Amino acid sequence: MNIQLLGISHKTAPVQIRALFAFTDENKKELMMRIFTQEGIRECVLLSTCNRTELYTVSEEKISVRSVMTAMQRILLDMAGIGDASQVSEHLRFYQGTQAVRHLFYVAAGLDSMVLGEDQILGQVKEAHKAAMEEGFSGTWSNSLFRMAVTAAKRVKTETNLSGISVSTATLAVKAAEMYFGSLKDKKILIIGATGKIGQIMMKNIAADHQVQLYAASRQMKSGERAVAGTDTLSDGHGTRHQQTQSYTQIAYTDRYHLANEMDVVISATASPHYTLTKEAWQSNITRKRRRILIDMAVPMDIEEGLGDTDNYVCHLDELTTLSEKNQHLRFEAADQAREMLEEDIADFRRWALFQQNRPLMAAFREHLLEDMLSDPEKGLNKFFYRAREAAEPEQLEMFFEVLRRSEEERGNG
Repeated sequence: MNIQLLGISHKTAPVQIRALFAFTDENKKELMMRIFTQEGIRECVLLSTCNRTELYTVSEEKISVRSVMTAMQRILLDMAGIGDASQVSEHLRFYQGTQAVRHLFYVAAGLDSMVLGEDQILGQVKEAHKAAMEEGFSGTWSNSLFRMAVTAAKRVKTETNLSGISVSTATLAVKAAEMYFGSLKDKKILIIGATGKIGQIMMKNIAADHQVQLYAASRQMKSGERAVAGTDTLSDGHGTRHQQTQSYTQIAYTDRYHLANEMDVVISATASPHYTLTKEAWQSNITRKRRRILIDMAVPMDIEEGLGDTDNYVCHLDELTTLSEKNQHLRFEAADQAREMLEEDIADFRRWALFQQNRPLMAAFREHLLEDMLSDPEKGLNKFFYRAREAAEPEQLEMFFEVLRRSEEERGNG
C-alpha cells in the first residue's frame, strides 16, 4: 500500500484561499466518498480546520502515485468550487510515503501549527480520524497511522515542555498573575480595555481556565450588566461532563478606581494615548490595603510609574516581552526535542508498515523454511544463510548480520 497526502495550510496559503476549502460536515463526507470510490484507493481521511485542509489516502501499489494525486486534486478542487487549478496550484502541497507519515506526526504534535505546540490540533486530528472510521473510509493502514500519530503527540506533550511554555504576552500576563498568588481561584480580576483585541483574548482565557470573579471596564460599557466571556467543560467526577458558562460583570470606565479597591488583579490593555491609572488618582481613591498585582499590557503605558509599593506589584509590558522572547527560545528547544522523539515513533510506524506490506512474503518464506528444516534442521538453516549470501549485496549482508547481532545481544540481556 502507498500513503499519499494533498494539503493546503496557513504555511502555504492566505486565509482567503484557505476559506475556499472550509467544508461542512456533509461536504466532508461527500468528498471522502468520492475519493474512496476512485480506482485503487482503499482508505482516506480528511483533516479540515480553519488553518489547514489535508486529505490522506492509502492506495494499492499497482496504481501509480501520480494518478492517485491527480484524482485527489481534481475532487478536492471540485468540492471547493474551483474550476481553474491555476488559481490555487501554487498553494497545494503533495507528500507521499514517509514524507506524508512524518507530516501527520508533526501536525498532531503541534509542530506545524501557527502557534508552535498548540493543543487544539491534536483533538482535531482525533476527530478527523473518528469521522472517517464511522463512515467506513479508514481501514487498517489509516487506523494504525492516525492512532500512532496521536499516541506520539501525547508523548510529546507529557515528556516535553512544548505545550507548557507560554509565548504570547496575553497568556504570559495571566500566568504572571497566577504565579504572583500561587492560584487565581476565587480571585477578583478587573480588565480595563476589555473590548479591545488583547482584552478580549485575556477575557476568554481567564474565563475558560480559572474560577474567578471577573470584571470588565471600557468606555463602551455600563456598570452592573452581566455578560458571557466563555465556556468551560467540567466533570462531575463520575464521567459526566457539563458545559459551564463563565460570565463577567461589566462596569463603566469611570468606575474603575472604585472597583479597584476590591480587586486582587488589575490588567490594563487599551490603546489610550494617556494613562488609565495615574499615581495621584490611585492614591486618592484606593483606600483598602490588600495585596495586588497591576499588569500593564499597553504601548504607550497605561499605568503610571510609581504605583508599585509594598501592597501593589506593577508588571509592565517590557517585562512580559522579555519573558516571551525567553520562552520562545525555550519552545524552540522543546520543539527540537519533540522532533527527535517523533522520529523514533515514525520509525516504529515504518517497521509496522513493512511487516504489513510483506506478510504474504513472510508466510511463503516461513512455509519453505519449515519444509527445508523438516528432515534436517541444520541443513535447512545452512541453506537459508547460503541463499541470503547469494541474493544480497554486500551492504545488505552487513545490515542483515547487524540485525542478527542486535537480536543476539537482546537475547543475552533478556
